[in-house]
Amino acid sequence: MATTWNIFKKIGQRKVDEYKESFGKGFSDRLDADLPLGLRFNCLVELPEVDFILAGSDLLIKYPGSDCSVASLGKFAVGDSMAYRLYLDSSAGPYMLQIVADSKKVVEECKLFMPYDEVFPSGDDDWAFWLAEEDGYIGLNIFDTKTSVRFFRVWENSDDVRVLEKDASGAQLDRIPPERFIEKIYLDPYGERTETITYDAMLYGRQVTENVDEYLMVSAVDQSDGASVQIMVGVELAPASIKVI
Repeated sequence: MATTWNIFKKIGQRKVDEYKESFGKGFSDRLDADLPLGLRFNCLVELPEVDFILAGSDLLIKYPGSDCSVASLGKFAVGDSMAYRLYLDSSAGPYMLQIVADSKKVVEECKLFMPYDEVFPSGDDDWAFWLAEEDGYIGLNIFDTKTSVRFFRVWENSDDVRVLEKDASGAQLDRIPPERFIEKIYLDPYGERTETITYDAMLYGRQVTENVDEYLMVSAVDQSDGASVQIMVGVELAPASIKVI
Protein backbone atom coordinates (compact mmCIF):
# COMPACT_ATOMS: atom_id res chain seq x y z
CA MET A 1 0.00 0.00 0.00
CA ALA A 2 1.35 3.41 -0.96
CA THR A 3 1.65 6.16 1.61
CA THR A 4 2.50 9.81 1.07
CA TRP A 5 5.83 9.66 2.84
CA ASN A 6 7.04 6.14 2.07
CA ILE A 7 10.08 7.91 0.66
CA PHE A 8 11.24 8.66 4.20
CA LYS A 9 11.33 4.97 5.08
CA LYS A 10 14.19 4.63 2.62
CA ILE A 11 16.26 7.48 4.06
CA GLY A 12 17.74 5.36 6.87
CA GLN A 13 19.71 3.13 4.50
CA ARG A 14 21.04 6.19 2.71
CA LYS A 15 22.40 7.50 6.02
CA VAL A 16 24.03 4.15 6.78
CA ASP A 17 25.84 4.23 3.45
CA GLU A 18 26.67 7.94 3.57
CA TYR A 19 30.43 7.54 3.95
CA LYS A 20 30.54 4.68 1.47
CA GLU A 21 28.77 6.77 -1.17
CA SER A 22 31.06 9.77 -0.74
CA PHE A 23 34.30 7.79 -1.04
CA GLY A 24 36.17 8.83 -4.16
CA LYS A 25 33.55 11.36 -5.19
CA GLY A 26 33.75 15.13 -5.18
CA PHE A 27 31.14 17.82 -4.72
CA SER A 28 31.09 18.42 -8.48
CA ASP A 29 29.72 14.89 -8.93
CA ARG A 30 26.72 15.61 -6.73
CA LEU A 31 23.34 16.33 -8.27
CA ASP A 32 22.69 18.96 -5.60
CA ALA A 33 25.79 21.01 -6.46
CA ASP A 34 23.83 23.93 -7.93
CA LEU A 35 20.34 23.98 -6.44
CA PRO A 36 18.41 27.23 -5.85
CA LEU A 37 19.09 29.03 -2.55
CA GLY A 38 22.17 26.87 -1.95
CA LEU A 39 20.04 23.93 -0.80
CA ARG A 40 21.67 20.50 -0.65
CA PHE A 41 21.33 17.08 0.94
CA ASN A 42 21.57 17.06 4.75
CA CYS A 43 21.73 20.85 5.04
CA LEU A 44 19.76 22.55 7.80
CA VAL A 45 16.89 24.81 6.73
CA GLU A 46 15.47 27.57 8.92
CA LEU A 47 12.01 28.64 7.75
CA PRO A 48 10.25 31.91 8.63
CA GLU A 49 7.51 31.66 11.26
CA VAL A 50 5.79 35.01 10.70
CA ASP A 51 2.84 33.74 8.60
CA PHE A 52 2.18 30.95 11.08
CA ILE A 53 2.09 33.49 13.89
CA LEU A 54 -0.17 35.89 11.97
CA ALA A 55 -2.69 33.22 10.97
CA GLY A 56 -2.50 31.21 14.17
CA SER A 57 -4.80 28.20 14.45
CA ASP A 58 -6.69 29.22 11.28
CA LEU A 59 -3.96 27.59 9.20
CA LEU A 60 -4.25 23.89 8.48
CA ILE A 61 -0.49 23.66 7.91
CA LYS A 62 1.56 23.86 11.10
CA TYR A 63 5.01 25.37 11.59
CA PRO A 64 7.65 22.63 11.27
CA GLY A 65 10.03 24.16 13.79
CA SER A 66 13.61 25.27 13.30
CA ASP A 67 15.28 21.87 12.97
CA CYS A 68 14.49 20.92 9.37
CA SER A 69 17.03 19.07 7.24
CA VAL A 70 16.93 18.02 3.59
CA ALA A 71 16.46 14.25 3.34
CA SER A 72 15.78 13.75 -0.38
CA LEU A 73 15.27 15.69 -3.59
CA GLY A 74 12.64 15.51 -6.34
CA LYS A 75 12.65 17.22 -9.74
CA PHE A 76 10.23 17.67 -12.64
CA ALA A 77 9.83 20.15 -15.48
CA VAL A 78 7.21 22.90 -15.44
CA GLY A 79 7.20 24.36 -18.94
CA ASP A 80 10.62 25.94 -19.43
CA SER A 81 11.25 25.99 -15.68
CA MET A 82 12.20 23.28 -13.19
CA ALA A 83 10.40 22.35 -9.99
CA TYR A 84 12.59 21.18 -7.12
CA ARG A 85 11.00 19.36 -4.20
CA LEU A 86 13.15 19.28 -1.09
CA TYR A 87 11.77 16.65 1.28
CA LEU A 88 12.43 17.86 4.82
CA ASP A 89 12.79 15.87 8.00
CA SER A 90 11.92 17.59 11.27
CA SER A 91 10.77 16.81 14.80
CA ALA A 92 7.27 17.89 13.72
CA GLY A 93 7.22 15.30 10.93
CA PRO A 94 7.90 15.36 7.18
CA TYR A 95 7.48 18.52 5.09
CA MET A 96 8.16 19.39 1.47
CA LEU A 97 9.66 22.65 0.21
CA GLN A 98 8.76 23.18 -3.47
CA ILE A 99 10.79 25.69 -5.45
CA VAL A 100 10.18 26.51 -9.10
CA ALA A 101 13.11 28.21 -10.84
CA ASP A 102 13.87 29.30 -14.39
CA SER A 103 16.85 28.17 -16.44
CA LYS A 104 19.05 30.73 -14.66
CA LYS A 105 18.00 29.40 -11.23
CA VAL A 106 15.94 32.53 -10.57
CA VAL A 107 13.20 31.46 -8.12
CA GLU A 108 9.69 31.95 -9.50
CA GLU A 109 7.74 30.20 -6.73
CA CYS A 110 8.48 28.93 -3.24
CA LYS A 111 5.92 26.99 -1.18
CA LEU A 112 6.12 24.83 1.93
CA PHE A 113 3.75 21.84 2.17
CA MET A 114 2.92 19.22 4.79
CA PRO A 115 0.83 16.03 4.48
CA TYR A 116 -2.81 16.60 5.43
CA ASP A 117 -4.85 13.59 4.31
CA GLU A 118 -4.64 10.46 2.18
CA VAL A 119 -7.33 8.29 0.58
CA PHE A 120 -6.95 4.79 -0.86
CA PRO A 121 -9.58 4.24 -3.61
CA SER A 122 -10.47 0.55 -3.76
CA GLY A 123 -12.03 0.18 -7.20
CA ASP A 124 -13.02 1.82 -10.46
CA ASP A 125 -15.97 3.68 -8.92
CA ASP A 126 -13.79 5.10 -6.17
CA TRP A 127 -11.19 6.27 -8.66
CA ALA A 128 -13.91 7.75 -10.90
CA PHE A 129 -15.02 9.95 -7.99
CA TRP A 130 -11.58 11.58 -8.11
CA LEU A 131 -10.59 11.36 -11.77
CA ALA A 132 -13.68 10.91 -13.98
CA GLU A 133 -13.27 13.07 -17.07
CA GLU A 134 -16.63 14.81 -16.70
CA ASP A 135 -16.92 15.43 -12.96
CA GLY A 136 -13.91 14.01 -11.09
CA TYR A 137 -13.25 15.84 -7.82
CA ILE A 138 -9.63 16.59 -8.72
CA GLY A 139 -10.03 19.55 -11.05
CA LEU A 140 -13.31 20.98 -9.77
CA ASN A 141 -13.24 24.72 -9.13
CA ILE A 142 -13.85 24.16 -5.40
CA PHE A 143 -12.48 21.62 -2.94
CA ASP A 144 -13.90 21.00 0.53
CA THR A 145 -11.82 19.21 3.15
CA LYS A 146 -13.31 16.68 5.56
CA THR A 147 -13.58 19.49 8.11
CA SER A 148 -15.53 21.67 5.62
CA VAL A 149 -12.73 24.12 4.89
CA ARG A 150 -13.29 25.36 1.34
CA PHE A 151 -10.48 25.99 -1.13
CA PHE A 152 -10.75 27.42 -4.65
CA ARG A 153 -8.88 26.24 -7.72
CA VAL A 154 -5.70 28.20 -8.44
CA TRP A 155 -4.59 26.62 -11.68
CA GLU A 156 -6.77 27.42 -14.70
CA ASN A 157 -7.12 26.25 -18.31
CA SER A 158 -9.74 28.24 -20.19
CA ASP A 159 -9.42 25.96 -23.24
CA ASP A 160 -10.64 22.88 -21.40
CA VAL A 161 -13.36 23.94 -18.94
CA ARG A 162 -16.35 21.67 -18.43
CA VAL A 163 -19.32 23.43 -16.79
CA LEU A 164 -21.35 21.31 -14.38
CA GLU A 165 -24.48 21.76 -12.29
CA LYS A 166 -24.48 23.66 -9.01
CA ASP A 167 -23.50 21.80 -5.84
CA ALA A 168 -25.62 21.39 -2.69
CA SER A 169 -24.61 24.85 -1.44
CA GLY A 170 -25.66 26.50 -4.71
CA ALA A 171 -22.11 27.15 -5.95
CA GLN A 172 -21.62 26.78 -9.70
CA LEU A 173 -19.23 23.95 -10.51
CA ASP A 174 -16.85 23.53 -13.40
CA ARG A 175 -13.90 21.26 -13.97
CA ILE A 176 -10.61 21.19 -15.81
CA PRO A 177 -8.38 18.11 -16.09
CA PRO A 178 -5.66 17.79 -13.43
CA GLU A 179 -2.09 18.50 -14.43
CA ARG A 180 0.09 15.43 -14.95
CA PHE A 181 3.75 15.45 -14.05
CA ILE A 182 6.36 12.80 -13.38
CA GLU A 183 8.74 13.41 -10.50
CA LYS A 184 12.10 11.71 -10.15
CA ILE A 185 13.14 11.53 -6.51
CA TYR A 186 16.79 11.12 -5.56
CA LEU A 187 17.50 9.36 -2.26
CA ASP A 188 21.20 10.19 -2.21
CA PRO A 189 23.38 13.10 -3.42
CA TYR A 190 24.77 11.12 -6.37
CA GLY A 191 21.54 9.75 -7.83
CA GLU A 192 22.40 6.11 -7.15
CA ARG A 193 18.98 5.41 -5.60
CA THR A 194 15.89 6.93 -7.15
CA GLU A 195 12.11 6.67 -7.22
CA THR A 196 9.75 7.78 -10.00
CA ILE A 197 6.25 8.96 -9.13
CA THR A 198 3.41 10.04 -11.45
CA TYR A 199 0.92 12.68 -10.28
CA ASP A 200 -2.41 13.93 -11.61
CA ALA A 201 -2.66 17.06 -9.50
CA MET A 202 -4.54 20.30 -8.93
CA LEU A 203 -3.64 23.29 -6.76
CA TYR A 204 -6.24 25.10 -4.67
CA GLY A 205 -6.02 28.10 -2.36
CA ARG A 206 -7.90 30.23 0.15
CA GLN A 207 -7.36 33.52 1.97
CA VAL A 208 -6.82 32.92 5.68
CA THR A 209 -6.06 36.49 6.73
CA GLU A 210 -5.55 39.73 4.83
CA ASN A 211 -1.87 38.89 4.44
CA VAL A 212 -1.77 35.08 4.52
CA ASP A 213 -3.02 32.62 1.90
CA GLU A 214 -3.08 28.86 2.30
CA TYR A 215 -2.77 26.29 -0.49
CA LEU A 216 -3.99 22.75 -0.94
CA MET A 217 -2.42 20.33 -3.41
CA VAL A 218 -4.53 17.25 -4.19
CA SER A 219 -2.95 14.53 -6.31
CA ALA A 220 -3.75 11.07 -7.59
CA VAL A 221 -0.39 9.40 -7.09
CA ASP A 222 1.00 6.31 -8.80
CA GLN A 223 4.24 4.93 -7.37
CA SER A 224 6.02 1.60 -6.96
CA ASP A 225 4.23 0.84 -3.69
CA GLY A 226 0.75 1.40 -5.15
CA ALA A 227 -1.66 4.28 -5.77
CA SER A 228 -3.52 6.75 -3.57
CA VAL A 229 -5.01 10.24 -3.46
CA GLN A 230 -2.72 12.47 -1.45
CA ILE A 231 -3.57 15.89 -0.05
CA MET A 232 -1.04 18.45 1.16
CA VAL A 233 -1.55 21.91 2.64
CA GLY A 234 0.95 24.73 2.28
CA VAL A 235 1.92 28.38 2.42
CA GLU A 236 4.02 30.58 0.16
CA LEU A 237 7.40 31.71 1.49
CA ALA A 238 9.68 34.54 0.45
CA PRO A 239 12.91 32.92 -0.83
CA ALA A 240 15.02 35.56 0.94
CA SER A 241 13.46 34.56 4.27
CA ILE A 242 14.79 30.98 4.06
CA LYS A 243 18.14 30.39 5.78
CA VAL A 244 20.24 27.47 4.58
CA ILE A 245 23.04 26.25 6.86
